[in-house]
Amino acid sequence: MTFPYRTVGIVPKVTYPKIHVLIEDVSEWLRSRGSRMISMEPIFSLPDEAIVNREEFQKQSDMIMILGGDGTFLAGGLLALNRNVPILGVNLGRLGFLTEITEEELFPMLENIEKGEVAIEIRHLLQARVKKSDQTIFEGYVINDVVVNKAAIARMLEIETKVNQHFLAVFKADGLIISTPTGSTAYSLAAGGPIVFPTMEAIIMTPICPHSLNHRPLVIPDHLTVTVQVQTPAENVILTLDGQTVRSLQDKECVEIAKSQYHLNIIKSPFKSYFDILKSKLRWAEI
Repeated sequence: MTFPYRTVGIVPKVTYPKIHVLIEDVSEWLRSRGSRMISMEPIFSLPDEAIVNREEFQKQSDMIMILGGDGTFLAGGLLALNRNVPILGVNLGRLGFLTEITEEELFPMLENIEKGEVAIEIRHLLQARVKKSDQTIFEGYVINDVVVNKAAIARMLEIETKVNQHFLAVFKADGLIISTPTGSTAYSLAAGGPIVFPTMEAIIMTPICPHSLNHRPLVIPDHLTVTVQVQTPAENVILTLDGQTVRSLQDKECVEIAKSQYHLNIIKSPFKSYFDILKSKLRWAEI
């Protein structure tokens, strides 16, 4: 049999002790089926022509394989946006929400893909735009969340929040998390936000340590646009996208968050359901 994806892009966690051995094994498995592996990381087990830059990685990859944890997935998942290629997340540590496949399940999973016995799950993303005087000066995409918070620990923010330009509230809090359903089990959950099934079309707003107990998490449809602007002086206020991209927010800048035109095509695990992962991660099955 031949593997259905001619070129597989690998995004590895390079600090994993056995990563080179694993990549060599996967590369050999793919070669035996007429496919090849490419990477943006210089890996000694791959030929020179298999090491490409970001642009070529995105252009050539027919499937992207994440070898690491959910943090690696957040860094590598956005590489799939322009062409909507499928993503396989392989966890090399503890079970992840995004990296569902364990190292032991990797080759059985590749065989399932080879046979066409897989399901693809669509995950919607958010786009964040920083604006000043109606001009966009920065933009980015998130799989999990957009966070506006303060760098100074002792300072509380006043964050004016609008939905479709209709005033909602001024959150007096340490910050505000605007999350996808996929990200509802990440920072938002730690801040007291709800767990939302990852394929639902929604946006979650969760204040961080709100000054008033009346300020509660809110779930809205994802066809709406959330606009936030810090009312307190913007010194040491930061915008973080998926915990990866960090940018300082200046006075009179606002952030617009809306559903992205892009989505992720995640190859689902046939070995466990989302609820199995949820019970395992949150230890719901423990007595």
